[in-house]
Amino acid sequence: MESSAHDVASALRKALREKGGTFSKRTDEQMPFKRPSPDAALVAGVKLRHAAVALPLFPIEGRWHLALMKRTEYPGVHSGQISIPGGEVEAGDADRMDTAMREFEEEMGVDLRPSEVVEGLSERFIPPSRFVVTPFVVCLDCEPHWHIDAKEVAAVLTVPVDALVAPEALRPHPITLEPGVTVSLPAYEWEGEVIWGATAIILTEFALAWKDAVEGR
Repeated sequence: MESSAHDVASALRKALREKGGTFSKRTDEQMPFKRPSPDAALVAGVKLRHAAVALPLFPIEGRWHLALMKRTEYPGVHSGQISIPGGEVEAGDADRMDTAMREFEEEMGVDLRPSEVVEGLSERFIPPSRFVVTPFVVCLDCEPHWHIDAKEVAAVLTVPVDALVAPEALRPHPITLEPGVTVSLPAYEWEGEVIWGATAIILTEFALAWKDAVEGR
């Protein structure tokens, strides 16, 4: 019998509560360089910005999927990249979760507030934009109807979770950081799109939690 969103959320919460530190450490070990923690960046004098993102999780024909967004092209460091929907904290937000819910609704056209929300994934510092990002997983019983903001979202990328947890799913890809500068970084690939950077890091930690919580491995 297919697990409900409530059951999956409960299992993920338990795994993150009991082993979240281990998942975070194992994620860092798979990355080719050590990113500063938010605290280390603050001590180094970085003027931090704060953001929150919501990673929606839902079944399609018995397979659990995640939805990511492809950003539109714009003059900024994350232009055209595959990202987790979300954005910067605003003064009127009650907390980081409120930020994630508000931004998701603005970008994807879906109100996630009535859903099962899971906390516990690590906050991540993104050096190019100076953002400290707080991720949430939102478990749904079915895929929502997207009403994307075409100014910010070029497309929705729906990725099966089993594609992320498969052996060698995270592997080196050539990534062009700027004209003339290409480096090899760990990334996922789905439907011709390469998922790298902070999004790949968050997905890697999620995949570890999923394997422990849902697949028991």
